[in-house]
This record gives sequence, structure tokens and C-alpha cells, in this order.
Amino acid sequence: MGRHAAVKSNHEIACEVGTALTSSLALEEVLEGVARRIAEALGVWECDLYEYYPETETIVATMAWAVEMTQEDRDWIGTVWSLADRASYHRVVLGGVIDESYADVESAEAIDERLMEEWGELATMSVPLAFEGLVIGSFTLIEKREVRHFTDEDKALAGLLAIPAAVAVHNARLFRRQEDEERQLASLLDSSRTLTSAVVLEDILNVVCREAASALGTAEAVIYEYEAEREILVFRSIYQVEPSEDALDEIGTEYDVDTRPGDRDMLYSGRIVEDLISDPALDPYARDAMAAWGEKTCLNVPLLFEGTPVGELILIECERERHFSSDETELARALGEQAAVAIVHARFYRGQEEQNRRLLALLETSRSLAESLDVDTVLHDTCAAISELFAAPDEAIKVTLREEGDCAASQSDELRRMVMVGRAPVQETTETGARLVAPLTAGDDVEGCVELTVPGRGPFGDEDVEMVQILASQATAALANARLYRTVEEQAITDGLTGLYNHRYFYERLAQEFARAQRYGLPLSMLMLDIDDFKAFNDTYGHPVGDLVLAEVGRVMVAQLRRDVDVAARYGGEEFAVLLPNTTRDGAQVVGDRLAREVAALDRLESLATPARGDDARAVGERLRLAIAGTTVPDAQDGSVTVSVGVAAHPAAADPDELVRAADKALYLAKRMGKNRVEVFSA
Repeated sequence: MGRHAAVKSNHEIACEVGTALTSSLALEEVLEGVARRIAEALGVWECDLYEYYPETETIVATMAWAVEMTQEDRDWIGTVWSLADRASYHRVVLGGVIDESYADVESAEAIDERLMEEWGELATMSVPLAFEGLVIGSFTLIEKREVRHFTDEDKALAGLLAIPAAVAVHNARLFRRQEDEERQLASLLDSSRTLTSAVVLEDILNVVCREAASALGTAEAVIYEYEAEREILVFRSIYQVEPSEDALDEIGTEYDVDTRPGDRDMLYSGRIVEDLISDPALDPYARDAMAAWGEKTCLNVPLLFEGTPVGELILIECERERHFSSDETELARALGEQAAVAIVHARFYRGQEEQNRRLLALLETSRSLAESLDVDTVLHDTCAAISELFAAPDEAIKVTLREEGDCAASQSDELRRMVMVGRAPVQETTETGARLVAPLTAGDDVEGCVELTVPGRGPFGDEDVEMVQILASQATAALANARLYRTVEEQAITDGLTGLYNHRYFYERLAQEFARAQRYGLPLSMLMLDIDDFKAFNDTYGHPVGDLVLAEVGRVMVAQLRRDVDVAARYGGEEFAVLLPNTTRDGAQVVGDRLAREVAALDRLESLATPARGDDARAVGERLRLAIAGTTVPDAQDGSVTVSVGVAAHPAAADPDELVRAADKALYLAKRMGKNRVEVFSA
């Protein structure tokens, strides 16, 4: 120590140390600087720094500095001792004296001797740190290299260094306290920002519950949202200091305000109400509810926005009854006002989100309907879109789309009748829910209606009605497109005269049915029909009569074949072809016989020549007159229409073309054998 003092005086060292120590307000930097500079000034191996907390009568190892720091030294920082456990520190902190211990001098404290031996300490000196007469900590000088007895000069220097060290620790503590306060204010500000800027209602209410319970020191806080249009309170959020799994109701549970008169009065009066379970004047419903939830005191705070109730905040004490002070009540009201604003903002945002969702869904549906060319798909997509717009599960919403026949047949339904007559949406609300009917209008005509029924809701708003009407209009246009496409598609694959499929489509179906029969080992038969002596009919009666014969034969075929199973086509001229899926050769022969009989039973050709509505009656009549007057139908046919039929079946044919050739050969055979008969191809 003498070598340090020879260069600088104790006061100079203390001034330098003080200047360095007060240059920083960061607690860790200050304390590390304290330990290092004191150790260097007194030439010791190590300096440990402690803080004293009188409220708990504990000392905390705050910082350590050594010539060579070990991990064990670093881990030691933060250790807490009670003054009752360390008598030497008791003397330093409470007595304000410097305490010394040496390895070669027996100590009065056994624990100090044991710890010095355990830690390899040869000499220690503990010095109190006092600020304005109060001890706020201490530092301990430690020598491990050799036994050293601290001199009076060392003690004097240590006492001088304790002064700026205490000031530095005090300033650091003040700075830390200021940081804590600023952090708390920042936390409150963040909470406020969350309440006023968050848009997810659940997040907002969870924050309100937590902050309210924390600010007022209650065991629980609960929030209900009030929906005035439905006159219900909805359980939205709960905060418990000690979470319980015994909650009676689930989040989202709804309560009818009519059953809770106390809540209704509180909401609309705007008064904060304190309920004590021991209060004999307490509403019986409230007492039962408090008893069921194990509550002793409830502070009921209405959440009001511009005088309109939007919810209820309840602060709850479960351990004991409690009277809230006026300051606490006003704080609760302020929190309630802030929460009400946040709820309104969240509702507005939720409404905007819902509107955007609906608009996007409407746009997507518009695209889907515009692209759809199938009537059933249009009907399905329209119903699905309306269900999605109202965000209701399938079992809670009923959407039906009725075409004109169904609507017109329901004249007994007053709502539909009003829609059909007025060509505008009409709704009704009953105890069970709301119902809306919107027309499918095309120009001045009403082609049908969309009916929407939602159980358990109030009247549809103007936006709801507008959305449904827009979808109904889009559905009308899409249905018109789909029907037009279906008409064009049918025209592309059917024969305009007979209404049967045309030659091209017949071959497409022939390939499909033949492949299916081969894949699954199913029978497939084919008929080839030809009207007997058709050229003579045309030559005798003219082509208009011939066309009528062709059309009548087509009608008979459609009537006698299986709908959506058999495939009948006009093969060419007066020739017809029929595919009979899953039909054996014998079964096909039966069908052929039946067709031949039905065609032969047609009325005489003179009756077929009767002009149809829209025909040129004069031309047809004149032609028929001349034909009847000048010629007669050949005696062999006696004026009747007959057909010859050829039958062929798979698997006798190896491919579709061979099946056609086989049926054609059978038809040729029927012609050679006298016509008006059925012949079956046999290889």
C-alpha cells in the first residue's frame, strides 16, 4: 500500500475514484467500476460489493472484481444472505463499522473462518457504504496471495473511497428506480395503445380484464359484451390471478338481459354498482349467481360509448367482502370508458372485415357463376355463396333456389306471392327467426326466387338484402347463360328433324360404350333401322311428308327406349341406329321387334301430312292434294310406315366398327327377306 501512497495522497485517489464512479449511471457499470478501482487503489486481489435492503434485512452479492475472475466468482453474484446469518455483516451494515478478519488471527465468528478457508482468503476487510446517514451496502477487500494486515492508512483510504462509492450506488439505484417507473408507464401506455388500436375483440377484452384486476388488486375480472339488437349479454373474457378449471360457463355463453334486471338497470343508468353477497337488499338472481361462482364482492362497471351501453366489466373478490374506495371506483370507470372505446373500434373493424369478406366472396361468386355453364352448378354455387355470406353453419341456415314453376305453384305462400308480383325482395321476422325471399328477374319477367331462412336472428339489414339481391341477379344471368349453352350443346349433337342424336355423337358414344363393355365384361347390343320404301314415300307424297315420317319414327324410338340409358341416333337419311348398353342379343331382338311393331302401327300417311302450326299450310295442302288425287300408296305397304331392323351384339364384334358392320349386315338381310322384320347377325 505504501507504494501507492508515495505517489498520490489518499484524497487524490479518492477524488479520482469518485470522478470515475460518477461518470456512469448504468448500475452494472457503476458497481463493477467501484469494485475494480477500490481493489486497485488498495492493492488487493479482490473486491466484493454488496447492497443492503432494510425492508427484508438481506444483503445481496451485487458485484465482484478480482485480478483473475473465475466462473465460480461470476456465479456467486446474486447470492442473498440474511443479516441474521452473517454476524460480521450485521456489525458492518447496522453498526456502521469496518470489520477485519485474518487467516492468522482467530475469529470470533466460526462461519467467517470456515468461509475464508473454503474460499482461500488470507485477509478481508468489510467497509460500510452510507448515504445521508443510511447504510445502503458495503464492500469487502480480499487478499489471497499473502497474509496482509490492513493498516490505519488502508482503513482511512477505504473510508474515503466508500463516500463516492455510496453516492454512485445511490445514484445508480435512483436511475434504476426511474427506469422501473418509466417501464411501468410504458407498460401502461402499451396497454392503452392495445386497447385503442387492437382490432381482435378477444385480445382487447383479455387486456382489459388483466389490467383492471391488476390495477385494482382483485382476484378476478370478467367482461360481458352487450348486444342491444338481440338484448343479450355474451360472456367474452375472464382473468383470474389463480386460474381455476371450475368455471361454470364457457366463453361465448349468452344470457338474456330480461332475466337479469339488475344488469339492465346498471347498463342503461350508467351507474357503477357494488354488490356484497351479505347485502340483504341484493337482487336474488345476483345473489344466486355470486354464490354459484363463489364471489363475495362484485364491482359492476358499465361499458358505455357516447352514452350507449356496449358491455359490462365486473371486478370480483372471492376471499372476502370488500368496499371499493371512490378513487378505485373512478379508476374502474376510466378503465371501463377506455374498454368501451376499444370495443366499439373492434366492432367497427369487425364490421369492415365482414363487409370486405362479403365483397370478396361476392366477387369470387360472380366469377364462378360467370364461368359456370351448368344449371345445377349455378344453383349449387348460388346457395353456397349465400350460406357463406351469412357465416352460418349448414345446419343453421336454409337456402333454396326455386324456379318459376315452383314459385308460381306456391301462391298460397304470401311472401313468395308478394315477390312474384312486386319483383322486389320481401322479408318477415317471426319468433323463430328471419326469412328473406328475393326474385330472379330477367327484364320485366320473374323467373324464380331465392329463399333464405336463418333461425334465431332479427331482421335482415339493408346490406344483407342488397347482397342477396345481387347474387339473385347474377344467378339469373348465369342460369340464362347455362340454358343457352345447354341448348347450343344439344343442337351440336342432335338431329334437328328427329330430335335424336346425330351421326357424329353416335360414334363418340359407341366408342365409350364399347370400351366400357370390354373393361367390365358387360353385354352391348346395337340396332340398325331403315324405313322401308322411304324413297317411294318421298316420290309419292313429297319431302315434307317424308320429313314428317322421319320425325314420327324418331318420336316412337324415344318413347320405346330407356331414357338416359339407350342411345338413339339418326344414322343418315332414313337410317337410324340404337345402342343398347347392358343388353344381350336376345334382349336387343325383343327391342327391335317392339320398335318395328310401333312404327307399323303409325297412322296413315295422309294424317301425317296434316299441316302443323307454323307450316306453309297452302303449299303442304296443295302437295298432299295432288299426291292423293294423282297417286296411291303402293298396295304392298297399304299406306303404312314400316322399318327393317338389324341386330348385332358385343362380344361377337371385336371393335366398334365391326359392331356397326355386323348390324348393317343384319339389316341388309332383313331387307332381302321381305322388309318389315328383325334379323340378328350371326357370324
